[in-house]
Amino acid sequence: MKTWLSMIMASLAICCGAMALPDSAEPVLSDANLLTGFVRIDPDDKKPETLPTKAWLWQDGDDLMVRFEAAIDSSFTRGSISVKDEGTLADYLRVQLITIPDAYYAYYYEAYPLGNLADGVRDEKHNVDFAWDSHYSYESYISSDTWTVTMRIPLGELRFRQEQPYRWKIILGRYSYQNRDYHSQPYAVAKMGKDYFLKAQDIELSTPVRHKLDITFKPYFVKSYNLIDRTSSWDPEHVGLDIAFNPGRRTRIKLALNPDYSDVPMDRVQDDYNTIKPPYYEENRFFFTEDIDAFGLDYDVLNTRNIVQPRLAFKATGNTKALNWGVVGAHDKDIRYSEELIEPGDYFLALAINPNWRRFNMSNGFVSRVNKGYYNHVYSGSMEWEYLPHFYVNSAVNLSIRDSEAEELTEPQQGCQVGFGLRADPGDFDISAGLELKTRDLAYDAGYLYEKDNAALSGTISWSKGYADKKVRNASLSGWYYGYLKDLSLEPYYVYESGFFSRLHLDSRFVLLANASLARIPDLTDNLHDVYNGMLGCTWARLSNLVIYAGYMYGNNLVYQLSGTYPQHGVNINAQAAP
Repeated sequence: MKTWLSMIMASLAICCGAMALPDSAEPVLSDANLLTGFVRIDPDDKKPETLPTKAWLWQDGDDLMVRFEAAIDSSFTRGSISVKDEGTLADYLRVQLITIPDAYYAYYYEAYPLGNLADGVRDEKHNVDFAWDSHYSYESYISSDTWTVTMRIPLGELRFRQEQPYRWKIILGRYSYQNRDYHSQPYAVAKMGKDYFLKAQDIELSTPVRHKLDITFKPYFVKSYNLIDRTSSWDPEHVGLDIAFNPGRRTRIKLALNPDYSDVPMDRVQDDYNTIKPPYYEENRFFFTEDIDAFGLDYDVLNTRNIVQPRLAFKATGNTKALNWGVVGAHDKDIRYSEELIEPGDYFLALAINPNWRRFNMSNGFVSRVNKGYYNHVYSGSMEWEYLPHFYVNSAVNLSIRDSEAEELTEPQQGCQVGFGLRADPGDFDISAGLELKTRDLAYDAGYLYEKDNAALSGTISWSKGYADKKVRNASLSGWYYGYLKDLSLEPYYVYESGFFSRLHLDSRFVLLANASLARIPDLTDNLHDVYNGMLGCTWARLSNLVIYAGYMYGNNLVYQLSGTYPQHGVNINAQAAP
């Protein structure tokens, strides 16, 4: 009886524009909760599918259920098993669930033929952060002509308003690896900007999602054993506790006492040969990752990897209708090698309040790093306004103050960073220009700042266009110019970087690549050198699970340790196989 009532309500809601989802523990496969009519979005020609996809949606208590039935033929690619969030060279189905439409983000889930898992969060810039993890699951079954997927998405772990019924949005997608095309239901493409999230299919859930006391305790203890002496020992420093608590649908709280990072994935290897900039590593520790960008701070202002091993850390993030907020604090440990102090045990605190509307958004953040006889405080503020459709103006102001008794500063250092920019993205073009100033005494000790005391002028232009049913599948071209006036407080000198990149994707599975760059850069003693590079290459992906790349590079590059430029030739041939 409950299922029949839900189906009747779903039929009425369809007439009103929203799909009301029935609540049932059994699959509900009716026209009232069916989505079909996928159209192609890449190439962007809105062409209907040749192999139809059907999708039924219903609610099973605290879970959202999505049942796909996708017609397949000989072009269907199963791919191979891979680690979580890595994906594979295969067809896949995609669900994007938008629980707070005017917050402009979507929960992102993928389903592969062999059961690979990949989930994340798409932000308003259409970047997908795969660091966020959920407990979604699905079953995949492949017959001779149909691929069937039944996906279960737990709703209790998502952020949403508590008003009932829940009025959310959803975008379904399908990718064909052999044909290299994407289809979507409904039609939505990234160039829509924030409107992408508003163009999604409206859905309505009437059954309340139960709010459990969602609290997780994760204690840990590490015991050492000496294989030679056959003795064991334990260190109080290796005893800790992680606590995660969700007091409301849109609030997340985490507390860590001497947290354990032994299960954190290893960082990707970075080649720092012949570079003067320190490597930057993305944050991948569970405590610091989140499903929304609650802080809105650039990594040069706040890089949580500076918090190495906290004794105590806390974090709270939340979302209202048009506001993201977050607070994080930590007391770090002294990091020593023998008796040498490598990293002091400083206190960190960051607070951010970021209002966000459809055409206007702001960010306001306060970051502090302090210790006995030392402090560094930073205010970071920025705004972006779409004053006309596809035309934007943005600005940013950062202020810092820093003092350290160990450095015997005569007075606190006060610095600022100011910037102004314009951007336009009409049609297939994206054009931007900006100005920026950083003063000598600017200090971001909690972030990743490696250059200051300069003024910068930048300009970029890019063009990209897809073609349907032609020999050229996609073509793109981009160019950039960055000019810097360095050492403003001493003897200023001018350096620049410029270049272009082009890509031509042919229907024959060849991708032709070409790029070139020209720059004037300083060596370690500030002597200027003219350098240049050029590259020609191509990739070929004719076989289902094999990608081959070949390229030739020529350049005249600066070798920092030798303080001179030297010609360079390179040939690169590699293959990626996924058996």
